[in-house]
Amino acid sequence: MLFNSFEFLVFFFITIIIGNLLKNRWQKLFFLLTSYYFYMAWQPSSISCTAMAADGFKFYTDRLYCEFKINPYVFILIFSTIIDYFAARLIEKKQDGDSARGWLLLLSLVVNIGTLGFFKYTDFLLGVINDIHLLGDFQFAKQNIILPVGISFYTFQSMSYTIDVYNRKIEARKSFLDFALYVAFFPQLVAGPIVRAETFFRDLDFRLGVYKENIDAAFALILIGFTRKIVFADNLARVVDSTFANYQNLNSIEIWTGALAFGWQIYFDFAGYTDIAIGVARLFGFQFNPNFNFPMSCRNIADHWSKWHISFSTWIRDYIYIPLGGSRVSVIMYIRNIMITWLFAGLWHGAAYHYVGWGIWQGTMLLSHKFYSDTSVAKLLNGKGGKAYDLLARVFTMFCLAFGFVMFRAETMEKAVPMMKALVFLNNSAAPIARWTNYRFGILLVICFTASYFFSKRQIPTLLTGHWLKYTAFVIVNVLLLLLFGVTESQNFLYFQF
Repeated sequence: MLFNSFEFLVFFFITIIIGNLLKNRWQKLFFLLTSYYFYMAWQPSSISCTAMAADGFKFYTDRLYCEFKINPYVFILIFSTIIDYFAARLIEKKQDGDSARGWLLLLSLVVNIGTLGFFKYTDFLLGVINDIHLLGDFQFAKQNIILPVGISFYTFQSMSYTIDVYNRKIEARKSFLDFALYVAFFPQLVAGPIVRAETFFRDLDFRLGVYKENIDAAFALILIGFTRKIVFADNLARVVDSTFANYQNLNSIEIWTGALAFGWQIYFDFAGYTDIAIGVARLFGFQFNPNFNFPMSCRNIADHWSKWHISFSTWIRDYIYIPLGGSRVSVIMYIRNIMITWLFAGLWHGAAYHYVGWGIWQGTMLLSHKFYSDTSVAKLLNGKGGKAYDLLARVFTMFCLAFGFVMFRAETMEKAVPMMKALVFLNNSAAPIARWTNYRFGILLVICFTASYFFSKRQIPTLLTGHWLKYTAFVIVNVLLLLLFGVTESQNFLYFQF
């Protein structure tokens, strides 16, 4: 179910009205059932009730959905929930040093990673085997396994709970209903943010009051989320789709515009989704942490990743990077830890070579920044470079990010490589270099960069708390933007595919 659909609007009002009439366990049960309904409203595009599969795994999924109106993928969510609930309860009861604790944690990890791996990486791994001819001339057929929406998010959320119980950071939840609601709560279920158990259960146990100022803040978040998605992301999609479809006929400036437009598109799209999710959750008494903090005008890659998809970047930091040893190791081991972490991040986003390349590029940028920042030149420029160096650093960071944007958006590395060559003016296109057909989007990107830099310095807190004149102006501006420039057709959020 899309946030930007009439169906969700009806669902939301029914849920919030009935939910607030119910109390205690009945309210939790209602929220859980509505969350499962929200998830089951998703229909994979490959399920067609007019052309159902004749055999194989898809034979069963098609018939469950088409003949019984049951989305079979909800059972994966429920199965993962059951395993992690009982694994955590048993882990807590075991004494430290008992090998059973480790085996129970391993069970949770195997179930979650195994389930995610089957649905997300089977075709990719079989393709790798085919590419390197590991079995000689034998080639595996593509399985075309449907990726359940949100599986990358809820498996990470559920795993972090079990790991934290194992490390004695939190207590295992005794109520299965509470834990199931934590995993499936609909605002963040399919595309994040990845909510930590301690945050969710804190608000579940001591529900925050929904007063006027909270409603104002939630409404502002939801409104800006829709503006980011419908006005900016969906309009930028036009130049992005055109650029990546016709890159062979474009010059370097036009490809630069399309590459940067994609970076802003995915930012507006994903930040818009999480703004709506956080705002909706706030209306139900939950206060989730921000997931974006104006990351598109940062002066270095480390600062960028401290403000982009914060729930994910902190997850891989806490559960992969630090357990590997973090930065308190030798230089060689530090390089290893960074590259493993970001290779994992690339594969989390997608099972394809271009996502692997994206992850390696992020790790390379972070390492380069780390080693550069330790030099005397960097220290001198940071101290005495002034505003000119500050602006140059931000533009250079965006320049480096553009190569990652190309790899992330391109369907294959074969497509990404010539586009990246074009970014350094090494493409073979016959298009005249002086031509700039998508210049209007280039002007829009400069405006977005400038506005992002301005707001990142001020954080616009008064728009969300108390100042009625600024708040009213904020609402009017966003409503006008939606009415004048909003894309009317409901578009999928980009992170649904991950």
